[in-house]
Amino acid sequence: MTQPTDRADRILDAAGELMVRLGSRKVTIDDIARRAEIGKGTIYLHWRTKEQLFEALILRESIGLLDGLVEAMRADPAEALPHRFFRRSFLATMHDPLMRALVTGDTELLGSFKQTANQGETRRLANRYRELIFKHRLLRDDVPNVYLAVTATATGYHLTDNINPEFAALDDEAKANALEHTIRSAYEPAGDPDPESLATVADEIGRLFDELNAQFREWIYTPQQRG
Repeated sequence: MTQPTDRADRILDAAGELMVRLGSRKVTIDDIARRAEIGKGTIYLHWRTKEQLFEALILRESIGLLDGLVEAMRADPAEALPHRFFRRSFLATMHDPLMRALVTGDTELLGSFKQTANQGETRRLANRYRELIFKHRLLRDDVPNVYLAVTATATGYHLTDNINPEFAALDDEAKANALEHTIRSAYEPAGDPDPESLATVADEIGRLFDELNAQFREWIYTPQQRG
């Protein structure tokens, strides 16, 4: 790592700690500079606004989540199966305070933050992911709009506590198990997938996520990429 990248990570670490503790509305650039033990002007060498800094923080959290998914698939290609993939993604998201706040719409923590960076590239690669799981027949072909159904199901599990506070009594592991069972039984074909095909799709998804993470890193650590 170069020295500017180390410094950027120190700033992001400080911003993340403060955001989780105080919420984004109460965190100022001055607060972050003091926490990171650097001058306020140094932060602006990396990001022009507080909004850009917070966006970089969320993208860095996303990199960690995607890296975890890729590592799991490379260790065991069966992690590319939708029920395993969405289970792991759910747990990783819910165990990360910032990612959890993002997907659940926690305005206390994130305020009015909306992610805008790399949205076009993210959508393109999301579409490519969808193409891959259909190409390798990881979802049933007799369920109308099956990808919509899977996505809506996974999204709903992230929002259960918002819908009914009684669901908060269930821990994340129990919810992940229920999500895994729902996707496996409702949306995936019966039987075991072909091991060779599974290894191929796991590798392709891994390379896809690596590509997305490279885009995220460039935006986070290269100021000229943000205009």
